[in-house]
Amino acid sequence: MYSAGLLTDIRTQAITGVRSEKNTVRVLIVDDHQVVREGLRRMLEVERSIKIVDEAGDGEEAVKKAIRLVPDVVLMDLKMPKMDGIAATREIKRAVPSVNVLVLTLYAENYVNDAIEAGASGYLLKDCDSEQITRAVFQVCEGLCPIAPSLTRDLVARFTSISRTNVDPVLTHRQRSILKYTAEGIGGDEIASLLSISRSTLKREIYQILQKLNVNDRAQAVSEAIKRKIISP
Repeated sequence: MYSAGLLTDIRTQAITGVRSEKNTVRVLIVDDHQVVREGLRRMLEVERSIKIVDEAGDGEEAVKKAIRLVPDVVLMDLKMPKMDGIAATREIKRAVPSVNVLVLTLYAENYVNDAIEAGASGYLLKDCDSEQITRAVFQVCEGLCPIAPSLTRDLVARFTSISRTNVDPVLTHRQRSILKYTAEGIGGDEIASLLSISRSTLKREIYQILQKLNVNDRAQAVSEAIKRKIISP
């Protein structure tokens, strides 16, 4: 279904003794509507490489279960009782940074920046189809940042309108190319092939990019690079 590099990333993400089964992405579904959770479960379980480990109906429950189960992906609603999805994402990423949070919401505007800044790896709308959601689950495990196409233009415009307050880091031509390909949604193996480098070299370059941009993951690196006009949208 997906590359050896992705499988390696998935198997090594889990911490505190909880690990993904081979070839399987473990998903926690978070939504305050039971009918939505049931629908997402049925839809995702069609894909044999995805295992639903549990469900949560509010943000507080999501944080507790994410810490206990350490899933590969949390499929996160935003508007929920007790704790909203933004706050829950922030708490999950603080407690278990290896967990990828993929936002799935009805709200098209105003929350994308907050979600990404809180640590979300992707942002989809509930009007997307099952194939888009399934693909996005695998993409966030590979370090990509799937964003609903209808939101991309506004997101880029918002980032590029922000004044640069820090001195731009010195990125090599190769590192800028990696960011550009990542922003285009190209996977790790293909990026390595396009640049004629090994997967281990690619990982080393990505680590240096994260250090230079002072961010935690590739999704934030792309956002920061666009904001600083290091790469063009």
